[in-house]
Amino acid sequence: MLYVLLGILAVIVILIILASKLLDAAGLNKRCEGNENLKYLKAKNFDNLNAHPISFKSDEGQTLNGFLYSGAKIDKYKALIVFSHGMGAGHLAYTTEINYFAQKGYLVLAYDNTGTCESQGKKLKGFAQGVIDLKYAIKYVGARDDLKELPLLLLGHSWGGYSVCNVAALSPDVEIKGIVAFSPFHSLNRLLSDMVKMKTKANIRFMTPFIDIVNLLKFGKVGILRSCDTISSNQIPTLVMHGGNDMTVNVKNSPVGMKHRIAENQNARTILYDSKYHNVYLAKDAEQYLNDVFAKVGSLPENSQEAYEIYQSIDYSLITKEDLTVMDTANLFFEECIMKRDFLSE
Repeated sequence: MLYVLLGILAVIVILIILASKLLDAAGLNKRCEGNENLKYLKAKNFDNLNAHPISFKSDEGQTLNGFLYSGAKIDKYKALIVFSHGMGAGHLAYTTEINYFAQKGYLVLAYDNTGTCESQGKKLKGFAQGVIDLKYAIKYVGARDDLKELPLLLLGHSWGGYSVCNVAALSPDVEIKGIVAFSPFHSLNRLLSDMVKMKTKANIRFMTPFIDIVNLLKFGKVGILRSCDTISSNQIPTLVMHGGNDMTVNVKNSPVGMKHRIAENQNARTILYDSKYHNVYLAKDAEQYLNDVFAKVGSLPENSQEAYEIYQSIDYSLITKEDLTVMDTANLFFEECIMKRDFLSE
């Protein structure tokens, strides 16, 4: 009997180690510097966009760097939007979206997560770190007299969408007026299993409890937060938008595909865009162009001259073209949040 128990324990330990390796394979055990072949737009690339550098400390004393963005012609701000970026690059991958909201009259605080681009940290650490970093960004806002009186709104994409959906679990006493999440995932373990299945056809769903164990050991309860559970645990007005063709975050692993799970939050809304992909805020031709560029580069040897030439020929006016229907919907939702209107789930 003892040998059986020891055997079971050995199997569990092996599966936990494998789960840890899976997380490392997802790129979480290293820094993210973005794609050196891409041009990330800065405030100077836009008309009438101001950017003032900011920095704050996160959980282990690491400094996170970013900017406060504002429209040069805006005299009075509607609210403060704290923006949380996705994986693969820092907040400069979203400057076009930041500019949109800045020109609509919002003050936008955007920063790079731990281990990303201009922020400190030897590695990303884990998806839970995005939620933790956002908590400290909100704490920074609360410590500044010129910011804390503004209505607080949260905006995020992908990993950042997961962060904005879950940060209320860490900041229950903070008044968040509204949340917009583009293409967030509900659970990390489902995200990883879907990614592995898409790339290798292997079904590793049996590994999901062990991925949870690794995250629980590393981050505590923060490591196993679920977007739907957090959204349903409060009444913060929340809008989740997702593309039906998203190949990065399957819509079945999104609050949009699980909207019955957030029904207790009567102020939660979901919108499914059947024909759109992961970057749901981009115009359809921009998303298709983006997908085509990375498909072509992905089919070529790494660092090849042909791949370099494809990167050099990118049409940045097209690849950053926004879907104004999506963006205007997000803006209207935020305006309703500020005006404290009643919400009903759709």
